[in-house]
Amino acid sequence: MGKYDPFTVFLYRQPADKDTIRMPFRELEVIIGAALPKSARDDRTWWGNTVNPTRVQARAWLSATWMVKTIDLGQEVVTFVRGRP
Repeated sequence: MGKYDPFTVFLYRQPADKDTIRMPFRELEVIIGAALPKSARDDRTWWGNTVNPTRVQARAWLSATWMVKTIDLGQEVVTFVRGRP
C-alpha cells in the first residue's frame, strides 16, 4: 500500500453530491497517517494535477477523479474538486 492510498480511499468514499473538499494539510496528514513532505508546504507545484511516475500524491487524488482547485501555502489549506484537469 502506498503512502497516499488512504487518501484515495477517503476521496472514493465521498458522497456523490459532494463536489468540493476544503482541507487543512493537518487533516490530510491524519488521513495518510504521516507528515506531508516539506515540499508540500514550500512548493506550489507539489500540488499540481500532473500525471507521471514521480507524482504519487497527484495520482492519489486524480485516480479518485478529484483534482486540486486551489492551494493556500500560507494557510496550509488545499481545495479539491470532483473532476479531471
